[in-house]
Amino acid sequence: MNVKVNFTSAAAISVLLHVALFIVLFAGFSLSCEDRNKKPSATLMHATVIDPSQLPKRKRGRQASAAEEARKQEASRRQQEEESRKAAEQKRIADIKKAEEQKKAEEQKKAEEQKKAEEQKKAEEQKKAEEQKKAEEQKKAEEQKKAEEQKKAEEQKRIEAEKKLALEKKKKEEEAKKKAEEEKKKKEAEAKKKAEEEKKKKEAEARKKAEEEKKKKEAEARKKAEEEKKKKEAEARKKAEEEKKKKEAEEKKKAEEAKKKAEEEAKKKAEAEAKRKADEERQRKQAQQAEDDLFKELGDGGNDDVTAGGSAGSSREQQYGLAVSDTIKRYWNVDRSMNGKTGILSLKINDQGKITSQSCSGDKRVCEAALRAVTIIGNLPKPPSAECHDINIKLIPRV
Repeated sequence: MNVKVNFTSAAAISVLLHVALFIVLFAGFSLSCEDRNKKPSATLMHATVIDPSQLPKRKRGRQASAAEEARKQEASRRQQEEESRKAAEQKRIADIKKAEEQKKAEEQKKAEEQKKAEEQKKAEEQKKAEEQKKAEEQKKAEEQKKAEEQKKAEEQKRIEAEKKLALEKKKKEEEAKKKAEEEKKKKEAEAKKKAEEEKKKKEAEARKKAEEEKKKKEAEARKKAEEEKKKKEAEARKKAEEEKKKKEAEEKKKAEEAKKKAEEEAKKKAEAEAKRKADEERQRKQAQQAEDDLFKELGDGGNDDVTAGGSAGSSREQQYGLAVSDTIKRYWNVDRSMNGKTGILSLKINDQGKITSQSCSGDKRVCEAALRAVTIIGNLPKPPSAECHDINIKLIPRV
């Protein structure tokens, strides 16, 4: 709050000082002008002239002294006034110089501001000129566009006018054509009416004649129909008798053929049954012979690579396993890529020697070759015992 009061006081003092300075400068300037325009004048004094002879001598001395004192005071006053005038003049000159410098600074500032304003005005004028140029170009483009649109509209108008003329021409042609068609139709209708009248007349005559012809023909037709009916009835009776005889003959023939076919089928069935039995007997004998041949080939001793039902040694089961192994090897195709590789072949055989299941573990190519051999063999001799139903064979190709 104190700061605000001090600032206000200082501002007020500053304003007062500037006002006082302005008054002094103005007063000094006025005084200087008056001094120049007016000639110095003597100070007016009111005095009474007294004859010195009439005054006493002492009194004259006092008067002379007073006059001298007054002269000195007047000289001192004039000197002070001169000094005051000189000081005021110097101050006035200084103030004038300061005012001129301030005026010069203000003029310079004003010139700079004017220059800046002129530059700004010039920039604005240039901007305005560019905008005006742009506006003119835009206006020109719009006028050109408008002219093109007007031209296009006129062209469209011309085209529409031509279309309108063409439509009017077409309409007139269609009206003329329609009128001609109506005239034509009218004439055709009249001609048609006349032709229909002629036609009706002729048709009436023709109907009359046709009725007469019809009656005549109906009478002839009835007569002919009766004759035809009698003839057809006779032919139908004859044909029915023939059809009956033919049907009876065909049924008899079919019965004989069916009987013959049944006899042939029965004969074929009997022959097929006899052949099946003969094939079974032959297969049984072949299996028995294969079994006998197989066991004839068996030698003494065992082979650790073949096991039947988990038994070992030189038993009949072991010999059966060796025989199966030899049989598979006869149909086993191997190559050098399988040399030294191992495969374990597992077989399940039923009581009739048929292979019901086969599997192999080990080298893929060895197993594939072994399973192909088992497929080719199909059936094996009957196992000598139930222990031979499961056989495991270790296969190691040696090429």
